[in-house]
Amino acid sequence: MELAVKLTASGGAAQPIVVLGLRGMGKTALLRRSIRNRDTKPIVLYAEGSEEQSLAAAFRRSLERASGELKSAPDRLKSTIDSIVRKFPKTSFELPHEMGAIAIEGSKAEEQPSPFIDAIYELNEAAEKHGRFLVFAIDEIQTVRVEDLSPVVEFVHETAGSNTPALLLGAGLPNSRLHLHRVKTYTERWRYFRLELLSREESRDAIDLPARERGVEIEEAALELLARESAGYPFFVQEFGSAAWATRTGHRITVEQVRGILPGIRRLLDNSLYEPSFESLTGPELSYAFALAKLGPGPHRVAEIAAGLGGRVEKLNWIRNQLIKKDVAYSPASGLLEFRLPLTERFLRRNARVLGKRAEPINGVEGRSAARGRRRSES
Repeated sequence: MELAVKLTASGGAAQPIVVLGLRGMGKTALLRRSIRNRDTKPIVLYAEGSEEQSLAAAFRRSLERASGELKSAPDRLKSTIDSIVRKFPKTSFELPHEMGAIAIEGSKAEEQPSPFIDAIYELNEAAEKHGRFLVFAIDEIQTVRVEDLSPVVEFVHETAGSNTPALLLGAGLPNSRLHLHRVKTYTERWRYFRLELLSREESRDAIDLPARERGVEIEEAALELLARESAGYPFFVQEFGSAAWATRTGHRITVEQVRGILPGIRRLLDNSLYEPSFESLTGPELSYAFALAKLGPGPHRVAEIAAGLGGRVEKLNWIRNQLIKKDVAYSPASGLLEFRLPLTERFLRRNARVLGKRAEPINGVEGRSAARGRRRSES
């Protein structure tokens, strides 16, 4: 990503790059790091994808922040940016006398992309005149509406053949590639990188090397235990490593210290990461989640899940849809389902006794909407 930014800064057209991965794999950190290089002087339009807010409105806030941070930029460029900002749509209006803000829904005129794209073209030209360039950085790109992404993708594609190329960098779940294909088929030629779980050796190095750089030694048994417990999940590597660091005595971390922190960290991670989503699941939804977990890590065919439950896919689709709606799972491709968070299977195994009490048999159970549809078709 950083090389793509440098290429664009030199006037070259870099292929858009999208980093893919499950939650907590480090996608956002990579995206933000790639746009931090002040030497290349990009004007960054950053947005976190949302189904509730338009991409243009998110870019407006980013551009407002960028305007305040361009201390070394010529006054003329700052003035141009301030003028262009006003052409971007707002999502709320500030009330007088510190009364807060009111949210408004965009009018039909605001929903048209032309004013927004016109402003982007104007900004791109102004940036080029002052030795700058545009970078679009979009996190959670799989949640951005197709109609919002389309004009931005077209703009980046068009400028690639000009003297003022813009760059698009993105991060999202593994189904982002399919989502972008719906926007424009030529996004298939973009560069996609998927972040996977770390290997055992990579996990050990990620924990051990920073400690060694600070003069702290981790006992071999302690290091092995931390690597096994974190299971290659970058977020867990960080959390378990940080907890071990906090309990060290002097310049050494022992296996006894690591064993002492494990129960508390497990509980903390379960409470903060997994339980908020699973608390909202109904009994049938929990049973479906257990059936998915039983198949192991990775995406699985919904037909396999249904077979494990003794039901038919079409009878159980309403439950699958609820797991997606509640952010427990997502569909990386048609007919497939995967947990959004890595190691959810391990969480369910560890908490099977408690959560299992809430699970309900779902063979033959239909959701209300599915049942209504079936009755209509039968009549």
